[in-house]
Amino acid sequence: MDDALLSVRGLTRRFGGFTAVHKVSFTLAQGEILGLIGPNGSGKSTTFNLIAGTLAPSAGSIRLRGEEIGGAMPNRICRAGIARTFQIPRPFRKLSILENASLAAFYGSAGRISPGEP
Repeated sequence: MDDALLSVRGLTRRFGGFTAVHKVSFTLAQGEILGLIGPNGSGKSTTFNLIAGTLAPSAGSIRLRGEEIGGAMPNRICRAGIARTFQIPRPFRKLSILENASLAAFYGSAGRISPGEP
């Protein structure tokens, strides 16, 4: 049994004849911080979108706490503990910087479920 918090194996995403992500693999342990770096167009955002459920993988596996989440709906993945934020050019004016930065962390933190649950 894999005790990794997040395990990505052979993750691939194709858009027609273009392969945006090709066989990406990594493991993230509880408490570990992992960076994903590369030039523009190297597939970083696509990889995050695959993990967060915004896109479905063409191939490969994404496991959260040992459970497959690849291809699950974003709301299920968020409620299981993974959220993706998008760049907002302007913060919410009535919120502090900390409150603006904390929005994604709080969304989905209550009532955490398994990605396969209804």
